[in-house]
Amino acid sequence: MALQLVNGRASLEVRALSRTVLGWRTRRDWSLLELGARVGFSTAKLSHLCRAAQRMSPSEVVVVGAACGASDDEVELCMRVAQRAVDPQMWDRINGDAWARLTRTPWDVLAEASELVIVAAETLPELVRTSGYHAALVESGAAANDIDLANQQEALSRLRVGTEQAAKLRRLNVRLIVTEQVLNGGVGDSRVMADQLEHLEELGELPGFELRLVDGDVGPYFGMGVSFTLMRFVEKRFDDVVLLHTLHGGDTWLESAAERAPYERVLAAPDDVVRTEELSLLWLNEASLRLRDLARRLQLVTDQARS
Repeated sequence: MALQLVNGRASLEVRALSRTVLGWRTRRDWSLLELGARVGFSTAKLSHLCRAAQRMSPSEVVVVGAACGASDDEVELCMRVAQRAVDPQMWDRINGDAWARLTRTPWDVLAEASELVIVAAETLPELVRTSGYHAALVESGAAANDIDLANQQEALSRLRVGTEQAAKLRRLNVRLIVTEQVLNGGVGDSRVMADQLEHLEELGELPGFELRLVDGDVGPYFGMGVSFTLMRFVEKRFDDVVLLHTLHGGDTWLESAAERAPYERVLAAPDDVVRTEELSLLWLNEASLRLRDLARRLQLVTDQARS
């Protein structure tokens, strides 16, 4: 039987478990109704499990896995996750943490989120990158994989949802806090950066997007040089999470209030550190025009050299 959530909260791992196990039905092209008929679960129960409103038990993992033809390794991993969800700290104390975990990508969690606050002090996040900007990062070694255009466009489409439809269509609200250094950075040539800044200007016109620029003239401040993403959710059973990208360990997720606290403090930066949205867009427009003019002059020089 399905289990109640621990302390009324569905952790990222609990949500990944539901998504993984119930995702096995796609191998058979089954709907939730068809899966329920084969495993003896009601549609209401499957709906609760899908939304992580209840916790999946190890026995339910086995039943669904057998019906869908999941491999023994897949079922064993998900059983371990279901067992760990009862008391993660006790599980780790007994079993250690040197075992495989369910994979949850930033895009998976973003799909559930209603709000993102992104602090970018190094490079722009993948969500707002142009293909040219990302390609330049890959070429330089600063990014390892191609941009996930499908997930990027799906997320951006949620930014376009108007206020009246926001609740029904799950509009995504994004606040991007970025330093002038990032936007002045030499990623690619001037044309690549001009295209990227113009793209940010276009995003700034969408209902769900807000750009805030860290003033380049301010002195040191708390959180200076730190990049992270805070994700918030409509569902009360989903706590806020902070995502950190590290070169050595990939993605790191911070879920506890104590872990999130320093990053939430960064977001409380005073107005003399972060420009208003209006001034941020004005700076962006002026920088874009300068880069576009530079790109035209460089192209003119190149054309003259060839002739």
